[in-house]
Amino acid sequence: MKSFPKPIKVQIIYDKELQKITRVASEEAIVSEGLNFLMMLKFIFDSYPEIQKQYPPGSIGLRLNDKRPTEFEILNNGDEIGLSVPSISLISSLITGKFVGF
Repeated sequence: MKSFPKPIKVQIIYDKELQKITRVASEEAIVSEGLNFLMMLKFIFDSYPEIQKQYPPGSIGLRLNDKRPTEFEILNNGDEIGLSVPSISLISSLITGKFVGF
């Protein structure tokens, strides 16, 4: 009989803008060992469909343990996933090339 994958705990952290949707600053997810980052992201968006409605693909900053993740990076016990929305002033400064406040 094949054994089930072991459970691991992953911490998900939301910035202030996304907290308006999730109503939590962070939460712990218990997932199966071997889960990749892309599938975890799908689970997050399935849990909070309003995120995708308000923010188009590519507009949310993603990090895994303070680094930029790859799509198929395998999650490990204790990993931290961060989601954030860039501020309007940052987006504006990137578009115009006028970096105000840096």
